[in-house]
Amino acid sequence: MARLMLVWLALCAATVLASGSAVPPSAWSSRVHRTARDTMGDGRDHHAAAQPRSMLSCDRVNNFFSSINVTVSQGSQQDQGPVCGGICCDAETERQLQAKATKTFERLVKHHIRSQRGLWESAANVYKDYLLQLLQQSENKTLNLFSTVYRKMSPLSREPIRELYETIRQKLLADHAGDDFEIMTILFFRDLFPVAYHHAIHSDVHGTERGRPASAGNSNRDFHSDYKNCLVHTYDDLKPFGMVPQELSSSLVSSVSAASVLLRALREGAEVLLKLEEVGVSAPSCRQALLRMNYCGSCKRYNHLHAKPCAGLCQNVMRGCLIEFVGALNKGWSTLTEAIVPLIGTVRSVDGIETDIKSLDGKLSNAIMHAMQNGPQLEKQVEQACGVPSMMPSEYLADGSYDDAPQTLAGSSKWPLAPNNEMLQFEMTIDKNKDLFIQLSTTLCEDEDYHPTDEDCWTGSSLSDYTQQVVTTIGDRYNPEVVYNASATVSPHMQTLVDRLINLKTAVNKAYSSNTFRSDVDKMQSDMAEGSGDSYPSDDDEDGDLASGSGDDVNPRTIFRDNPNVTPSHTDVSAAKRISTSSCWSLITVVAVCLQVLLLSNDFCGH
Repeated sequence: MARLMLVWLALCAATVLASGSAVPPSAWSSRVHRTARDTMGDGRDHHAAAQPRSMLSCDRVNNFFSSINVTVSQGSQQDQGPVCGGICCDAETERQLQAKATKTFERLVKHHIRSQRGLWESAANVYKDYLLQLLQQSENKTLNLFSTVYRKMSPLSREPIRELYETIRQKLLADHAGDDFEIMTILFFRDLFPVAYHHAIHSDVHGTERGRPASAGNSNRDFHSDYKNCLVHTYDDLKPFGMVPQELSSSLVSSVSAASVLLRALREGAEVLLKLEEVGVSAPSCRQALLRMNYCGSCKRYNHLHAKPCAGLCQNVMRGCLIEFVGALNKGWSTLTEAIVPLIGTVRSVDGIETDIKSLDGKLSNAIMHAMQNGPQLEKQVEQACGVPSMMPSEYLADGSYDDAPQTLAGSSKWPLAPNNEMLQFEMTIDKNKDLFIQLSTTLCEDEDYHPTDEDCWTGSSLSDYTQQVVTTIGDRYNPEVVYNASATVSPHMQTLVDRLINLKTAVNKAYSSNTFRSDVDKMQSDMAEGSGDSYPSDDDEDGDLASGSGDDVNPRTIFRDNPNVTPSHTDVSAAKRISTSSCWSLITVVAVCLQVLLLSNDFCGH
């Protein structure tokens, strides 16, 4: 027997030497442990037997359940629950754990949705407040301009100017800008015509023609109401302000409508996310999957700190359960997000509302300057249509009344600081999270309560590697963890949200397309034009020089010529210095004829 033992030891030594390495004691221990595990016949999970330290007694499991406010009945160890089948949980314990897992899932989902909603609400409020500040500052500048440059018009023009800005504010904040906005802007110029004709055109022409100061004797008198009505009714035929009203109206309607749609989309997008907080999980398949993932390991006596759910298991369960929260909403949300980003760029472009608001005072001045420049011809047309004006006293034009400065002129003349950083951050965030609900499942599974990989983790039934296919979309019908319910119908609440997103996306796309088309047309007209020469003060220019009127009658032509802070439009150019279109064509024709003569002469000399 001793000889047999020596032979066996020699064979073992030879085997070790042949392998070229020594086997450490730990390896021998591991091999013995695996051999014992593989030969066990008690029906337990082999992997569980390999890690005895992960197994707990039901008493310790009950202590864990008590810490999360789940009570365990005395008969738990005799009656195993129908879902987990663990010896530490009966049906009642599973019911409480399932409710706990479902509530935790709903809380986490709503927390992340609430965070996204805050981004949308913040962007809507920041940009709305900026535009309102911009409008207030623009209104101040316009009133300042009229009280200084067009002093005699100022008392009667203040209220129409304020009504124009108030209309812009209302349309900007309305859910729908409406088709009447363009009409209202045209009516503003129509109502302004009698005031401008009396105090900037008619009085100035008569004063200069009669060799006396402009509007002498007429400072406290106004046209009769019948004569004003005649001016209003002939406005369309006379076109006293040229094309400025139509161009300004078209630009304002387009830019204000686009900005209104953007603010509405931001506001209602946040409201859709808010409405999702009313949604809860009711599908039995999802609730059971949440139980299996989070607590069945404990029911089977695994330590919850070690038996963390596999990454793939978490993705499948989360995406299968998110169907009740988002359903068909995911696609609508993604397409809305994709549409909003370019609309923001259009609204904030050089052709957008910010530029229109800042240039509004200059465009209104251009309209009046156009009428003044064509004053003599315009007066002849007015007299042919309405006759000689009849005058009457006016309480609004009493001596010195136009010296009262508007109260809104107080404050800085600087434009408010644009929220460029805030809007850029919002664009980057929503573009990154356009697949919000798909990314939400990934975000939830990145929590430390879940295993980062699919190896050596809780699979929902045992501690091993997760080998099921991981779905890539919410509500995938082939989800191995959450049964797809093909017969499930969209709830009325969810259908309302889906329809709301569809309507929002349609409005956003329409606003973007309309502004893109207008921008292209404007550029084509600009390229075809002879050159506008329009120039307005920069955002940082102060209006101090413009606001410091002497109180005397001021000729706008003199102010624009002598004041470097006010730049006239291309209409404020002497007629003698302008080249008309017909003159240009005549000049081109003469040049062409001369070239032909020279070419014929050369040919003749050559022969």
